[in-house]
This record gives sequence, C-alpha cells and structure tokens, in this order.
Amino acid sequence: MRMTDIKTINDACLKVGVDYESFVAMIEPLPEHLQALAAMEIIIKALNDGWVHPLDGLTRVWFPWVYIYEAHEQERMEKVYSDREDLIRFTRPDGSCGLAFALSSYAWSHSSANFGSRLAMKSESVCLYFIRNFKDLLAQYLLPMEDCKILEKYSR
Repeated sequence: MRMTDIKTINDACLKVGVDYESFVAMIEPLPEHLQALAAMEIIIKALNDGWVHPLDGLTRVWFPWVYIYEAHEQERMEKVYSDREDLIRFTRPDGSCGLAFALSSYAWSHSSANFGSRLAMKSESVCLYFIRNFKDLLAQYLLPMEDCKILEKYSR
C-alpha cells in the first residue's frame, strides 16, 4: 500500500495489521482529543512504513508543526501565505483560541517536553502528506472541542 492510499483510519489500520472495529471500541471511552491522538499514531505508523524514531538525537525527523488561527485571522493569513499548507482554521463559539504549556525552569529541577516521538515522521514528504490530509484530526488533538466527532470524517 502506497502512502497516497492512506486516506482514512481504516486504511492505516489495514496497513499496520490492526483490527479497525477493535481499535474504535478501545478508544471510544477516551476524550475526543485522545481519540485523535490514538488515530494519528496509527496513521503515522502506517505512513512511516515500519520506520520508528530511533531517539538517538542524530536522526532527522519531522513533526506535524502547524500554525493555528481563528477564522477571521485565517482569511488574512491565507492571502499573505497562499502557498502554506500548514495553516489550520479554528473557530470556537466563544471566539477564543490558543495553546497552553507548563514549564518548570525556576525550581530545584528542570523539566520540559517540547515534542513527543509518537508523532515523528521519517521524511518531509510524509509529514506534508499527513498535514494536508489529516489537518482536522491534528486540530482536534491540539485544540480539543466538545462534540467535534472528527474521527467520523476519517472513517468509512
């Protein structure tokens, strides 16, 4: 199965040998943003075609890093950056948008987690394909919203 054949979670499950119905049943009790993360992990595993991030600090990897704008900002950004594929439109009823993080720099110990290896991809082309085709799923993970049901969009 080629990378371009993976258009749904079902396709990814088929490629990596995971039973789709069992997968859905397993993640169903989770909050929607964690369902999105689990789905992305399966999709990325399929797109990486067996490649696993070696965590050696030497291997170049790609992460689905995107810019997220509210709808009114997105229209302006699409005009300014018409060639960008990594822009996500995000709209909430209350109009708020953003990311949060926690950092413990001024304590006895230091801890940070900038990126995890679960969403690492083996090449730029794989990463761009993922962003282009699963942007809504990525948005659901980064900015969880109530009752989005994005997983249904990527299922048959």
